[in-house]
Amino acid sequence: MEFRLDEREKSKGFAAYLKQIEDRLAVLESANPLTHASIESGSLDVYDDEGNLRASIGMQDDGTAALVPHNSVPPPTPTAPAVEPALSGLVVTWDGDWADSDITPADYATIQIHVSGAGADFLPDLSTLVATISAPLGGSATVAVEGYAPVWVRLVATNTAAMTGPPSSATQSAARQAVGQDLIDAIIDETKLAEDAVTAAKIALGAVGSTALADGAVLEAKLAKAAVTLDKIGAGAVTLNALGGAVSDLAAQRYVDAMGDPNAWTVLAKAATARWDHLDGVLDARTGRTVGQATGHVALRGAVKVPYDPEVLYRVSARVRTTAPSTTGTDSLYIGVAGIAADGVTLVNRVGGATHSSQHYCAASNAPLPSTAGWTTFVGYVRGRAVPGANGSAGANTDPRAPGVLHDQVRFITPMLWLNFGSGGTSGSGVMQVDAVTVEALKTGVVDGTNLVIGSVAAAHLAADSVVAGKVAADAIGAREILADAIGVNELAAAAVTARAVAAGAITAEKLTIVGGNNILSDPSFEGAYTAAIVSSLTWATQDKAFGNGSPSSLRIDATSASPAYRAVELTSMPVTPGDQLYLATDYYASADWAGAEINMQVRWETAAGAILSYGKASTTTPTRGAWSRLSTSPNPATAPANAAIARIRVESGNGTAGRVWFDNAAVRPVVPGVQIADGSITTPKLVALSVTAEKVAALAISAEKIAALAVTTAKLDALAVTTEKLAVNSVTATKIAAGAIEATHIKAGAITAEKIDADALNGKVITGAVVRTAATGDRVIVTNDGSTGVISFWNAADKLSAEISSGLDKDGLQALVINGPNPNSAPFWVGRPRVSLGADGNRGQIELAAQKVVVGPSGSSSVPSALPILEVLGYLDARNFAVGRVTIVPSAPNTPTSITVTGLGLPSNATRFFALATAVTTVPGTTLLGVGTTDANPRSVNIWLSRANTNATWVDYLVIAMP
Repeated sequence: MEFRLDEREKSKGFAAYLKQIEDRLAVLESANPLTHASIESGSLDVYDDEGNLRASIGMQDDGTAALVPHNSVPPPTPTAPAVEPALSGLVVTWDGDWADSDITPADYATIQIHVSGAGADFLPDLSTLVATISAPLGGSATVAVEGYAPVWVRLVATNTAAMTGPPSSATQSAARQAVGQDLIDAIIDETKLAEDAVTAAKIALGAVGSTALADGAVLEAKLAKAAVTLDKIGAGAVTLNALGGAVSDLAAQRYVDAMGDPNAWTVLAKAATARWDHLDGVLDARTGRTVGQATGHVALRGAVKVPYDPEVLYRVSARVRTTAPSTTGTDSLYIGVAGIAADGVTLVNRVGGATHSSQHYCAASNAPLPSTAGWTTFVGYVRGRAVPGANGSAGANTDPRAPGVLHDQVRFITPMLWLNFGSGGTSGSGVMQVDAVTVEALKTGVVDGTNLVIGSVAAAHLAADSVVAGKVAADAIGAREILADAIGVNELAAAAVTARAVAAGAITAEKLTIVGGNNILSDPSFEGAYTAAIVSSLTWATQDKAFGNGSPSSLRIDATSASPAYRAVELTSMPVTPGDQLYLATDYYASADWAGAEINMQVRWETAAGAILSYGKASTTTPTRGAWSRLSTSPNPATAPANAAIARIRVESGNGTAGRVWFDNAAVRPVVPGVQIADGSITTPKLVALSVTAEKVAALAISAEKIAALAVTTAKLDALAVTTEKLAVNSVTATKIAAGAIEATHIKAGAITAEKIDADALNGKVITGAVVRTAATGDRVIVTNDGSTGVISFWNAADKLSAEISSGLDKDGLQALVINGPNPNSAPFWVGRPRVSLGADGNRGQIELAAQKVVVGPSGSSSVPSALPILEVLGYLDARNFAVGRVTIVPSAPNTPTSITVTGLGLPSNATRFFALATAVTTVPGTTLLGVGTTDANPRSVNIWLSRANTNATWVDYLVIAMP
């Protein structure tokens, strides 16, 4: 450009030019530099003012092109939703506002809808997400809801970075149920109807036909009078329970239940896991194909009520088998009848109680039934009632000639079963099956003599036990008709066996027992599977098949315990009534190291509810160790206390801490009360020699006429038993006095005069004043009195005094028995002799040892007391106040004193002082092993401490001495 104007014009032109350039530059600076730019195969990162990456635009790492946010901020909290019920659902609406923000963030993505029934403060997660709202200005969504219970709805916002914000406040609502306007015809089928939804008002008249009725749906109250006609009753449909009046009485004469009707039985009690089932299709059932099956401990009664006539004999039977043995206890059962009162409802047991326990078990009473026995029929009999105030029979009553009696208040009976009883009230193991149960009324008098032809009744026609005493003509039965061993206790009338009928020596001491019945323990020697079963769950009890007392095995209890523990094994259990008595006995063997309070065999008396009442025991607190011994309750049997219903038989190691106890040959027998031998029937020829011992003879029972001539010898009399008043005048003659029987104390002073002494009576005897001497010289013993004390001196063949015993004073001036030993040298006998003094110091006995030693010098010999008397023990010194042993201690940490408590010392309990010593077995004393100590010594235990530089296990020997 060329400037031809004057300078002013030049300046104005130049200023305009600069303004033009300035305006053009401003346009360039304000324009977007990327308006005409592009990104080629890459991405553009976006950063904020602080240099943080916030987004990436363009091609991403996965090959896609996108705007990807980075380091986003969570969205704000939406406002609470508005919720309206809908048919089986909810309509959820968001108004587009925020609880903590005025604007919607630019990276807004969706609003999540969360529904839960867990409460207003539930935390949203994937399990509660049901729908979303995308519109940033708000919107609605309909969601389905399960059920019609109230639920809570919360909203959660998300952004484009998939980040969620805080949940909104919750809104509660519930889905709406359908109404008539919501349903179309036939839309509701069976699956849509709720339980009990169709009531009587909903059913049209005549709409219910036979196909609409379920089996058993028509009850008695639904039937109109005379509605059930003959053609409406199916074959076999009427059972005994449905009969009444005379028809019921007729059918009750022989009630048979083949276990085909589950409604015919009621479970009274059972273990928690036990079951009672009725099974069909059992091909080996003896009656029909149905059985009742008890799995575990089950007590049940029949639903039938048989009117009880006390004048009629009833036979009760049941056929049962065990198909699977119990894992605990025994396989045993009870079978009989349960009594029912006049109201037809209340139970009456044999003691009058309104409970199912202690009933009348006439057919089986805790009878064993192993699985090997197969089908077994149990039969029992009842007739009559007990006198008012007395108990009925407990059973079993298996002899129709001696049936059991029921309690006075019984008016109806029903069969009663208690299966798997011995397995315990909490057991669910063991399976018993019942094939048939019968209750029969055995009425008599139907056939009399006029109906029978003479000679028509042969032996084959007679039922077992049908010929009773009244049917046999006098003298019709001779010795030929009686089988060997056929006459037992039940066949003998009272006083029937007289003295004339008993053979000489036939009644021995063992025939006089009053303990009756068999041993109720099924495995008394602990040899079988039953014992193995009862100890299988006990870690400290076992069946020892290598050790027994006359049998190959025994039951062993390990008493070892860190703290004193009572450990008992239950052998069996049985129902009882108050006053029942049991004889208990068992052999036991305690190991030499056994420590505890007692060893016992016990019966634990419990109520029907299982509450413990008391114990009856055969026990010892000072058991023999290292040898078999026997415990028994004789002569005082265990007696059931008031309210007792269950007896549990157990063997126990009581409060033990060490050792083991074995049990063998156990016995539990019921005690039979009453006298069993008629008065006067036991005469002298009937008694075996020495069978009548001192305890069998009552005080003053033997008078003069009972003693045969010369029968009483010196050996038969206790010392001083014959006093002056027991002797008749002149009854003691020369022939009655045994040689040497009369000593000096028996002779009155001055009674022996010269004429009473035989000429040769004193030959060989030396009596010289107060001296008794066995010989004049040589080996001899001299008993004399030196004027102050008695002395027995012993002389040898060399006429030297070898020893003497005297009653005198010891070195402390106390009275003592002093024994002076032999002279060890040729010095006078009192020099250098050992001496033992036996005496007492206060209330303590003591043995004093003393000795002298001889010192020989130029001027002769002199004696001084020995400073250390020597006591030499040949063998081992075992003192009750010493306890020794060895323990192993493992330090808890290096250089840290660690203690162990040694128990079971067994020192005298009345000791007041204890000296405890301990030493370690080590080769590094003072270096690695730092020290050993003791604390808290007492009669039962002591604490032993060890400290060493490492944690190696170390033996420590200890000695504890107890002193008064």
